Amino acid sequence: MNGYSRKVGARLRSLRKQRGLTLQQVEVLSSKRLKGSLLAAYERGDRNISVTRLHQIATLYSVPVTQLLPEELEGAGEPALPPKLAIDLSQLQGLPERQGSILARHLARLQQQRQDFNTPVVTFRQDDLEQLAAAYKTTPEMLRRSLHEWGVFRTGPGQPRPEVERQPPDAPSSGG
Repeated sequence: MNGYSRKVGARLRSLRKQRGLTLQQVEVLSSKRLKGSLLAAYERGDRNISVTRLHQIATLYSVPVTQLLPEELEGAGEPALPPKLAIDLSQLQGLPERQGSILARHLARLQQQRQDFNTPVVTFRQDDLEQLAAAYKTTPEMLRRSLHEWGVFRTGPGQPRPEVERQPPDAPSSGG
């Protein structure tokens, strides 16, 4: 259970820091129901957390309780992160300023680097996700979950992808 407690603690710490909160601020926001020293012990994995406490913290951070729990088994649960994800640029306008500004800056930098300005999506690779996670002060997995919750991914075989071909695939070639 110690390893699992550490994983839960890492998620708790990541969410707290993602919200820009100190342990003392969480204590104040919770009307002292969550002592900073107790939350620190949870975050280090030194103490097992009760379901009631987990629910209190999830409510305080405005996330589902499941967001605080790590994957149970490796290879089970969510599928592995695909090598590329597509961020739908039209979905950025709906994000709150605090969430969207870091993402928008990162995406603008990627577009500049790739000289790719005329597509409705920006392709996101694993290393892009890792860099962005560092900017949000969280883990790539936690950020991926957050991005999914924010609704900025464009995934699925039936959804449009950016156009990259100069002519339609079924158009006759001139060399033929």
